[in-house]
Amino acid sequence: MALKRILATTDFSQRSNRALRRAASLSSALSADLQLLHVVDDDQPIEVVEQEVRQAAALLEKAANELREVFGGAPVTSIKQGDPFQEIVQAAVDAEVDLIAMGSHRKRLVRDVFVGTTIERVMRTGRHPVLMVNTELSGPYRRIIVATDMSEASAHALRTAKSLGLLDGAHVSLLHAFEPFAKGMLIYANVERENIEKYVDHEASETRRSMTEFLSNLDFTGLSYDVRLEEGGAFFTIKKIVDKERPDLLVIGTRGLTGVKRVLLGSVADAVMRGVDCDILAVPLAMSEEA
Repeated sequence: MALKRILATTDFSQRSNRALRRAASLSSALSADLQLLHVVDDDQPIEVVEQEVRQAAALLEKAANELREVFGGAPVTSIKQGDPFQEIVQAAVDAEVDLIAMGSHRKRLVRDVFVGTTIERVMRTGRHPVLMVNTELSGPYRRIIVATDMSEASAHALRTAKSLGLLDGAHVSLLHAFEPFAKGMLIYANVERENIEKYVDHEASETRRSMTEFLSNLDFTGLSYDVRLEEGGAFFTIKKIVDKERPDLLVIGTRGLTGVKRVLLGSVADAVMRGVDCDILAVPLAMSEEA
């Protein structure tokens, strides 16, 4: 699956402008079609909706012209009316896009716990890879971290990022966080440090063996990469490495938990989206694979 069509959404904020520039850069580099989308919330008086549509049309055309001047190409524009996340998901389906690019949204803490920002809802309910752009465009992605838990979700995320061309020319670090299950109990039981370290080393060795087996089923042709095992919880390990090394892009697979199940269980992807500042590619499993 090559990257042929990109949908970039905007609410005309600076956060969205970053996403438009990144999407236009990818469109130019990979010869992909680019569609710009703005959604007007229709839950307001009709006169207000009509006024916002007129204003949005002018702003969207202005943005498209600016992108043409810098990146070339011919981005097309589209304005929808309705709930933003629903319209974005539907527009992606209708246009058969390969990637949705969105700017990080300002968060409202209490509401977001139960509902989530627009971008989080698009990631959970849609079936398209979503690129959340947090940083200003400074060039192509060169340093990329792929978070993997050795699940099909993370394997699919890696395959998708590779097939879209996002890993081309980059060095990729495959990051896996592991937690020695019994370490805490051994510490609590006052087991000698040397024995605890032997146990952790054994767990690390078993994890490395599992990673080797997991990676043997993936195609790394033409990819420059290294494998990293880090002791710790998934989110805290990912955040620590990202904060320290400042990669250009983090790739993570999602399982699309929704409703009450998501509220109760949460997900590493949700935590990463809220707590990590680099650009993030979130890749959901296809519906048939999630079942």
